[in-house]
Amino acid sequence: MSSGLGSPEGRVTPDSLEYYRARAAGGAGLITVEFTCVDTRYGRAEMAQLALDQDEFIDGHRGLVKAMKDEGAGTALQLHLPGQLADPRTLQGLPSGPSIVLSRRDGTPQCLAFSEEEVHGLVRAFGSATERAVEAGYDAIELHGAHGYLLMAFLSPLKNTRDDFWGGDETRRLNFPLAVIRAVKAALGPDKPLIYRLSSTDYLPGGITLEDTLRIVPRLVAAGVDAIHVSTGNIEGSLDMTIDPMSMPEGWRLDHCRAIRDVAGVPVLGVGPVRWPATGETAIREGALDIVALGRPLLADPFWARKALSGRVKDIRPCTNCNWCFDRILRHETIACAENPVAGYERISRALSGGGERKAIVVGGGPGGMAAALDFAAAGFSTELYETRRELGGGLIASATPPLKDKLFWYLDYLKERLAESAVTVHCGHKLDPGAVVALAPDVVLLATGARAANFPLQTDARARIVSAYDLLMSEADLPPPNTLPVVVYGGGETGCETAEYLTERGYSVVLVTRSPARQLARSAEPMYRKQLRARLANNMALTIVENATIASVCGETVRIEVAAGGMEISCTCVVMAQGRESGTDFDIALSRQGIPFSVVGDAQSIGRIGDAVHAARRAVLHLSDSHPPARPNRGV
Repeated sequence: MSSGLGSPEGRVTPDSLEYYRARAAGGAGLITVEFTCVDTRYGRAEMAQLALDQDEFIDGHRGLVKAMKDEGAGTALQLHLPGQLADPRTLQGLPSGPSIVLSRRDGTPQCLAFSEEEVHGLVRAFGSATERAVEAGYDAIELHGAHGYLLMAFLSPLKNTRDDFWGGDETRRLNFPLAVIRAVKAALGPDKPLIYRLSSTDYLPGGITLEDTLRIVPRLVAAGVDAIHVSTGNIEGSLDMTIDPMSMPEGWRLDHCRAIRDVAGVPVLGVGPVRWPATGETAIREGALDIVALGRPLLADPFWARKALSGRVKDIRPCTNCNWCFDRILRHETIACAENPVAGYERISRALSGGGERKAIVVGGGPGGMAAALDFAAAGFSTELYETRRELGGGLIASATPPLKDKLFWYLDYLKERLAESAVTVHCGHKLDPGAVVALAPDVVLLATGARAANFPLQTDARARIVSAYDLLMSEADLPPPNTLPVVVYGGGETGCETAEYLTERGYSVVLVTRSPARQLARSAEPMYRKQLRARLANNMALTIVENATIASVCGETVRIEVAAGGMEISCTCVVMAQGRESGTDFDIALSRQGIPFSVVGDAQSIGRIGDAVHAARRAVLHLSDSHPPARPNRGV
């Protein structure tokens, strides 16, 4: 799994080493180091992708292997070529793949075809990289034959349109992967296993199906593969089936894993995805898997395996498939986790300390506030957390309530469990004003009060029934039971779209009014989740979308909507406003006047995602831990 921690030349860096050391220390039996390029002349998948096409890279990998083995883990290296998916920034010209690809617009080449001589050179490159990996000390090799990269591209009837030894029918399309397997197996020797990662299906019309894969797998095994690692999807066209969003259920790939295991005759690894030990245990017991593969869960909690082995399941910081990590990679940044602010920063992270006898007050019990309170306590502060509502969660509840987002409740439960076991004093149902915070005589304050309702002017009368989407998702607003009239949701952002789906699931018919074109619905949502959300909305028979429109007025049950072609009126049960929220806090002026060090995090500082709040909380705690203000008179202590 890409980390983005390699050097621009493709070397293992000190950051890479500490990142993998942490996962090995967490108890994983086998660590598979991220995809590593075997021939950089044809480009890499990303600027920071590791490479092993030169002997000068061996020492870096040797150090990486030692770091992992010192922590007790077995080691594997995933070998890879991007082919037509090479990052243009890593190329001198056009990418190359199995076949030439021409622009649909003007017929110019977008991808060149590897020549016969070049294909033979690629096979040798995989073998040579394997020899270097063996010299570095790796215990196994995994070939990346999934997700549309070069090995899969040669297998694909969509990408391989050659008519020679390397393409044509399925048998000839297999020749390149088989040649690579034989070359790698020869370089590995008899005592080191070869794993082959594949996509059981690419979910593309005319592409590779599960039935195809069930024919192909025995041939891979006959050529020398010792284990099959099952994934799905293709970066081009079905990325949401590779980097699955939280709307996909846990274990949805296990049926594919089971079917492949039935024909493979060798152990099968799989990204189920598995998020909890019980899911993995069941998959193994019922014959779907021999080995559970964990990617994103080890970002959220490197000690997943040790906690599972010791029965401390509630201590596992859960991966919610929020894809905050993948969003970082899409933006060409190093890997990070929304819930675990240390992931990717292992080398430079410092321990939380500096609390001493000092008192920390956290105002707001959302994800940023809860994470900050735990960090303050870990740093040694006497910590109190105040939340206005009668339960913790804040905006995390609103985010987790819409359909297919319940995995976020896993994280909320985790934070509550940690707080219950911590020294933090939690006050729920306790609203503080700035004066009350000052009266508590804190040494430091963290404000995580969340966003506020945005002021959106709307012409209404006294009979109009208007509620906030946020209040609805927080269970702080009620609607009349479903009837023949629809509910109008005003706002085509992520919250508006989710609220519309939430209401239709509860029996309401909904008219979603958006000021933007329908193609821009939920445009700020995580891309993989957004793709599936928009598809669900498009197929929702209880939902009508009115695009490029504004609500001019709400008078009783009548809503007047302005569109480009003119106005229209509809009758509705009520209007649900999803026109966004705004940042801001009322505490900062009072705290500044008293000279109390403070930080503002989460939506109170800037509207963002859960990961933004959690990371800001960690930075704020580290900053405030370093603050040593002079003693103030009349502190009331």
